[in-house]
Parts: sequence; C-alpha cells; structure tokens
Amino acid sequence: MGLVGANIISISIKHIRQIQTIIDDFENFQCVETAQAIQEYLVSQEIKGKRIKIYTGSSMGWDANIYDDLLGYAISVNGRHEGVSIIVNGMEVIYDNLHPNGLPRNQWLDNLKFDGKLYLGKQFQITEQYF
Repeated sequence: MGLVGANIISISIKHIRQIQTIIDDFENFQCVETAQAIQEYLVSQEIKGKRIKIYTGSSMGWDANIYDDLLGYAISVNGRHEGVSIIVNGMEVIYDNLHPNGLPRNQWLDNLKFDGKLYLGKQFQITEQYF
C-alpha cells in the first residue's frame, strides 16, 4: 500500500507547525538528527511517513559534496542526506533540516546536486523506509 493509503490520520496545520518547530532546532549538516526527530514526532501522532535517504555513491572526493540549488550552498560533505516524506493535501512533501516548509518530492530531488550528477549523468541512490 502506498503512503497515501497508509495514513492513519490526516495532517493538520498543528502537525505541520510542530514539524517546523522541530526543524528550527537543527542546522546545516544535521539532517540525520532532524529526520529522526521528525519521525519520532510523527510516530507519536500515529502519522505514517517515509524516511528518504539519498547517497551519491561516494563519501570522499568531489561526489561527497551535495549542494542545494535552492539554498545556494553545500548541505553535505559525506555524500549523504536525509529527509522525511509525508502526504500533505494529496502531495508527497519532504521535510529536512533546511526546508521547514517542506518541498514537493520532485523539487526536493531536483534541487540537490553533486558533481557526478552534473557532469556525468549519475543519479542519487535513494532508500525509502516506511514508518
């Protein structure tokens, strides 16, 4: 069953505000901690979601740096980044430590770049874990 059908309760503005409050406690390079805190909150509220983990395939060298075009700077130096995906008004939205308002999945992925993606056509390795 997909994420839409798996939701036990719908997302309210109260839940979104709490996610934003959680994100405000974290900074750049704290994506794992942020995703964990968001996941713990959502589980406590019986809201289903997905942990989205991306990896460039390299934790060293040029491909270890992930840049966010929307922000204009590096968000990872180890080739990894994480966020949490939930359904908001029928759309998959990803929240991470740098996007407290969330971004639609495609926009979130399109904004993230690494050298291999830019110059060699490589793609992120994406792992999704439902909770």
